[in-house]
Amino acid sequence: MFEKIALLATLGVGVAGGYFLPRSPAPEPASPGTTEVTLSRSGDGHFYANAEVNGKSVRFLVDTGASAVALSEKDAAAVGIKVDPSEFEYFGDGAAGMVRGKEVRLSKMSVDGIAEDNVDAVVVANGDVSLLGMPFLNRLDEVIIRRSEMTFRKAS
Repeated sequence: MFEKIALLATLGVGVAGGYFLPRSPAPEPASPGTTEVTLSRSGDGHFYANAEVNGKSVRFLVDTGASAVALSEKDAAAVGIKVDPSEFEYFGDGAAGMVRGKEVRLSKMSVDGIAEDNVDAVVVANGDVSLLGMPFLNRLDEVIIRRSEMTFRKAS
């Protein structure tokens, strides 16, 4: 009985202590002339962005650990990028193993008003989802993740 009371008291102190810990400050508001895009965390725990590639809409999984912007073959075809599978080469290793693909350059890519030209990308063989990786994210001024939101900021 004493052990249960001690455990409950310890948990209560931990919860109460956490309540009074200082919170991290809210991000500064975007300055004038800065475009800001806020994404909400999806039910699967990831962030997704609807982007325009060559004027066509593509849904991307935002992946800050991806060294490439990756298009699935299906999405590449939808935006007018034609790739012959015989052109696929070893590109690197991903979460599911060896990745084969074809390097391409996206002439225009935008996410809710943040537009970039000439973004390096790869069309991935057998890819299920397109990834918004570092070749696009590195061009932003800030990427902020706070609880269930991810914010992109880019000065005009």
